[in-house]
Amino acid sequence: MKKQLGRPRPMAEETSTTVSYYTVAQVAAMTGVAASAIRYYDQQFEDYLALTRGPGRRRLFDDAAVARLRELRSLLTEQGLSVRQARQRLANAEHANPPADRLAAMEDKITSLEEQVRELRTIQARTLALVDRLAKGRP
Repeated sequence: MKKQLGRPRPMAEETSTTVSYYTVAQVAAMTGVAASAIRYYDQQFEDYLALTRGPGRRRLFDDAAVARLRELRSLLTEQGLSVRQARQRLANAEHANPPADRLAAMEDKITSLEEQVRELRTIQARTLALVDRLAKGRP
């Protein structure tokens, strides 16, 4: 099953819940935050943003990650906090609130990784079958 960027996709085969994934360019257009700033924020606040990674470690944002990015941008621009101060504020908020959002983000990551493993196993099986056919002299 291929990822559909910017479109809903099933999280798991047994659920009907959908998650939309957006690229950096799409998030930049949605939020008005420059793509370079988004990449910088991901480097500085990787754990907080909890992005999903696609093929080639491509950054993929779900709706919750977009909301976290907006909150982060607010801390840095509207409230004028430094990166260090923003980290401290987020760490304090993390300890004050239950980690339900973090749990949901981790579950999304697990689902994404499981899907990638399934795709890799399919590719592996096809490759082994092709190698076997080639070894037997069949195209």
